Amino acid sequence: MELSAAAQRLVAGVEEALLGWDRDPVPAAGDLDALLRTAGRRDVLVLEGAYRSRRRSLTSILGTDLSTLDEDYGRYATAVAALLTLDRSGYLREAGVDRLARSDEPFVLPFLLLRLNDPVEPVRERASAAVGDRLGTGHAALLVQLLPLIEGLGARRRAGPIVRAVSEILVSGDPAGRDALWAGARGEDVAVRASCLRMLARIEPGAAVEHAVGTGDPALRLWAARVATAPRLDPDLQRRLLPRLESDPNPHIRWRALRARTRQPGSEPHLRRALLDPDARVRYLARVSLRARGLRVTADLYRATLADPAATPGALLGALAGLADMGTRADSPRIVRFFDHPNARLRGEAWRALAAVDPDEFDGRADQLRADPSGKVRRHLPAPRRTKR
Repeated sequence: MELSAAAQRLVAGVEEALLGWDRDPVPAAGDLDALLRTAGRRDVLVLEGAYRSRRRSLTSILGTDLSTLDEDYGRYATAVAALLTLDRSGYLREAGVDRLARSDEPFVLPFLLLRLNDPVEPVRERASAAVGDRLGTGHAALLVQLLPLIEGLGARRRAGPIVRAVSEILVSGDPAGRDALWAGARGEDVAVRASCLRMLARIEPGAAVEHAVGTGDPALRLWAARVATAPRLDPDLQRRLLPRLESDPNPHIRWRALRARTRQPGSEPHLRRALLDPDARVRYLARVSLRARGLRVTADLYRATLADPAATPGALLGALAGLADMGTRADSPRIVRFFDHPNARLRGEAWRALAAVDPDEFDGRADQLRADPSGKVRRHLPAPRRTKR
């Protein structure tokens, strides 16, 4: 995995601070304090991984008597304790967690969360108690910023219970938790936004899906499509959400929406509209679903659409694509009319349709295709044949 510049600076900076510890430990602790207080949550994860791979424990630098940590390092003691929680020595991790448990500074929470999965039971239990003490709506905004880290911990067996407790606090009836989640969903941090929407989908699936679709983010739109098309979703809510998906530019999302429509009664009008979808998979699902209902599907819809002066460019595109699926040589004149259309995408689809229904006519007009001003249209030219040597 490629490390971010911030993570590289954090790991290098901490290492440099440790190298200067023997010369003057207090300024080195001050450097460590400045680094850890401003570290991002992902960078803390990277730092933990870097220290897991260290061959030496920090006992060689700090010793084993940590009872004078506050006396030795003063206001930097909390940062030193945070670093101890990452050490390979279980004794030092426990001492670090114990010291962080007595701190109310926000920056220590990611270090405590990481220890929820500690292999040493006393360390894990102390960290769990410390995090539990901090759980409350007063910490909602901070917990929201840490949601990507918390979700990652949820997959770890030992951390599961406390992670579930964090989730319950944020999605409970208290408005502070929901407000913090919506603030995160509207924020600029992509990972936090996705985590917040996943959590909001448990309590406000309609609003979460509509917001995700509105972001324009491809990954969030796909997630929203999975939520909105789930078989167990309330049917009335699903019917409200499906129109947002059926107009999505991503054909896979439109396909998912159509598949959800097939499970609903009275879906024939939606299936017929989908016969004009530009994507072949969507059209195929619409044809198969209509035939399964005993309804006849022919190419007449496509022919009528091409002859309709009020047809939209999107409908014309779907009609040309549909003729490529189901048309015959007799449809060539209907298709050829679009070779001079100002819309390059329509011209390209017309050439593709002609190649499907009448290859001989297509070959005979190849010079016309070569003369098209758009490269997106000319790409439908057949590849030159290789001559045998």
